[in-house]
Amino acid sequence: MKKLLSIILIVFILVPTVSVTTHAQSPEIIISETTEYFEDGTSITTTITQLSSNDLTRATKTITGSKTKTVKNGDGDVLYKFKVTGTFSVNEGVSATCTAVSCSASNLASGWSLDSSTKSKSGNKATATGVFEYTVLFITTITQETTATLTCDKNGNLS
Repeated sequence: MKKLLSIILIVFILVPTVSVTTHAQSPEIIISETTEYFEDGTSITTTITQLSSNDLTRATKTITGSKTKTVKNGDGDVLYKFKVTGTFSVNEGVSATCTAVSCSASNLASGWSLDSSTKSKSGNKATATGVFEYTVLFITTITQETTATLTCDKNGNLS
């Protein structure tokens, strides 16, 4: 019995302690936020965030950011959010090129759905368009198209 306890004790001493490391995601930095109000009381808030920036060399870096359109009704309730995310290769002071683009919808209020979406990249722009529908009793009563374009300039500034 003592021999068994000794062996167990030795195993615990000799087995290295496993440490668990969590990798925190890069924080999103809000670059700008503007709201446009319409006569019927609805509004669209446009938020630009920078997700990450990695320096590859002194002159070249990769920047990932997003532009989110938050559509609200006259009561201030969120109907849906539509986001375009773009990754850009920036040659500091010379050029920026979009290398990847994606889009997503979130916070869909009851009755709202994303019917279709398209995305494209061209030069220093990442663009996505979403067609949203509001359906009541299987009948679509509202169709809205929302487009978000994220641009990166030659200095790595998102707009």
